[in-house]
Amino acid sequence: MEGLAYREERHVEAVTDEEVRRAVWAGDDWKAPDSVGLQMGFVRRGWPVLAPVVCAIFKSSANLGLYPTSLKASNAIPTHKPAKKDKSSPKAWRPVEQHAAVLAKPLERLMADRVTFQVESRGVFDRDQYGGRSSHSTLQAVKRCTRVQP
Repeated sequence: MEGLAYREERHVEAVTDEEVRRAVWAGDDWKAPDSVGLQMGFVRRGWPVLAPVVCAIFKSSANLGLYPTSLKASNAIPTHKPAKKDKSSPKAWRPVEQHAAVLAKPLERLMADRVTFQVESRGVFDRDQYGGRSSHSTLQAVKRCTRVQP
């Protein structure tokens, strides 16, 4: 298509409707509204109607290896930590990411899960890699570091 630049399709296993559904249904319904105030609970309530469109977007994104630019935008909203009394201290605040679009987080989750699966199934992770891995806790890392070898 003239004027439309896209990468060649990736040779990866096709994203299933079930993968998309799991990504959309993970997390909380009524937390972190997007930039227009839409929350995931609304998407889930409309899922019977929205599913074909959301699945098509997510599948195309994965197949083409593209992450829609409109989903990349976000704002970091400073939020006061309730336990911190001194609001003038920078340590009394934490950033909360507000995505521009409510579907950004589920697409991000879908892609992260797929990459993690590929890396895990091919044995790419070093055996000492614990961060960001399922069933590899900090406690397990500490136990491994403190194990005394005879």
